Amino acid sequence: MRRWKPALIGAATLAALLVPAPAATADPTTPRATKQPGATKQPRPAASIGHSKIKAPARGAAADHTVTIRGIDIDGTPVAPLAGLIDPATGAEYPLTQSGDTLTALVPAGTYDLSAIVLTGDPANPRDLALYGNPALSVSADVDVTMDARTATEIKAVSPSATATEVVSHAELTQTIAGQQISSIITGTPQTSLRAWPSSTTTRPYHFLYVESQSEPLTTQPAPRVYNLAFPTAGRIPSTLTFTAAPSSLALVNTTYASQGVPSGGVGPHATIVDFDGINESVVGLSHAAAAPSTQRIYYTADGVTWKGNYFYQVGTTQIAERHTGWQNYAPGATYSETWNGAAFGPTMKTGHGQGLLLARPLIADTGTPGHENFGGNYSEGTPGTLTLYRNGQLVGQSTNPLAGDWNVPAEAATYRLDLSLQRSVPWSKYVSSVNASWTFPSAERPGDPFEDQRGLLQPRITGNYDNTGRAPSGVTFPLDVVVERAAGGSAVSTASLEASFNDGATWTTVPLTPNGTDRWTANVSHPTTHNGYVALRFKATDASGNAVQQTVTRAYGLS
Repeated sequence: MRRWKPALIGAATLAALLVPAPAATADPTTPRATKQPGATKQPRPAASIGHSKIKAPARGAAADHTVTIRGIDIDGTPVAPLAGLIDPATGAEYPLTQSGDTLTALVPAGTYDLSAIVLTGDPANPRDLALYGNPALSVSADVDVTMDARTATEIKAVSPSATATEVVSHAELTQTIAGQQISSIITGTPQTSLRAWPSSTTTRPYHFLYVESQSEPLTTQPAPRVYNLAFPTAGRIPSTLTFTAAPSSLALVNTTYASQGVPSGGVGPHATIVDFDGINESVVGLSHAAAAPSTQRIYYTADGVTWKGNYFYQVGTTQIAERHTGWQNYAPGATYSETWNGAAFGPTMKTGHGQGLLLARPLIADTGTPGHENFGGNYSEGTPGTLTLYRNGQLVGQSTNPLAGDWNVPAEAATYRLDLSLQRSVPWSKYVSSVNASWTFPSAERPGDPFEDQRGLLQPRITGNYDNTGRAPSGVTFPLDVVVERAAGGSAVSTASLEASFNDGATWTTVPLTPNGTDRWTANVSHPTTHNGYVALRFKATDASGNAVQQTVTRAYGLS
């Protein structure tokens, strides 16, 4: 089954996402920058026409016909539309010549796909965008097509909330022609309305997609409701362009936006991308505002749709970013819970091995939430330390930048060990003040680029019912959920142990682990009434495939 897998689009608020910290010199090599997950492309224009890679040659034969395309905006002003004219049988796109407010093309007799957009106002900041699609424009003589935006129907979504208003929306025509996906898309905001004309129906791969995010005021109690809505139509632009989200079609995700003990300086975007089953790749996404700490009730279209999110918030000049590592599947009518930036915090590690290199890329203060990755610890400011590699017990080299290390290594299989040691004092987080961690893993060179093919090592994710600043109550027995993520190609965990400290590691208490499924345990920690305000965790695990992890994290979570 082909799936429509959008990429995160660059709304203006997402133009400056997490920038990886500059890598310090490593021994014996200097780390090359790795593309940071969660980073965005440049902002996409509000309107874009899809084009074919196959170009028809210029024509002028006597038997050719002229296709004339005119646009009229919602103010009644003639404008030249954005347009593409493609032969759906061959994929050849015919050149359009603009003269004032008119486009013309010379084509032989036949049937064509015509997609167009009529803009009203400044093209960089339009007031209105109208999407036109004709999957079967018949040309047997000269043809004149006029697109009057005043006759197009406004596109909108209706959610169950009377007070939720639009944040951002997208309408897209996406189709497959000659093996190419060709998409035309318009983007709406409260200042830019979207509209379209209904089209004829075709049986070829041709989809109209509408997505919209809506949000109640952030002051709404007990928590604002947000709606991420998605509506696909196959084979045509539908005649009804008001889409109503029935409550039974939605999944509720009670969402907590936690902080690392320091509140955000305002709101940040929670950006979400959507994947429709059965539709080829395209580019679209939604976003809404959220502060840390805060809570929201987020409703998602659930039937035949999966979602993937990124959340960003700002503390001073520092941006804390987190993303889903996989697609989220929700059932209509079901209720879920999710925490962004959730304790307990600690390091995770990925490695790439290829082209004569082994590289290591830790996340220093990753979240405890499984299925998430947090990049908020990966700034060189206030984080001195080292990253050291051993091969078969022999030192390979040491990076004086704990955030990255690249080393020249043989291609043959060997047992490696990575040691991470660092201190941390930063203004945007009260947690992870020091880390001492070690990962042991077998590895041999893999084909491909090691900077692109990075795989996780054995590592824990430890969560609990913390408050939205990463704290647990004092003087109680507090249950932790301990999940170990397997190393790539690894087997089930064979041994595991956990210790806790309430004085930054001066003394340690063993915490029994009770099995709760494969690679999962429950740990009941007895929190004292006298403490320094934090809990340090020391975790160890091994599997039968030669993988091991040992990590000590000072101030993994807080105590109230």
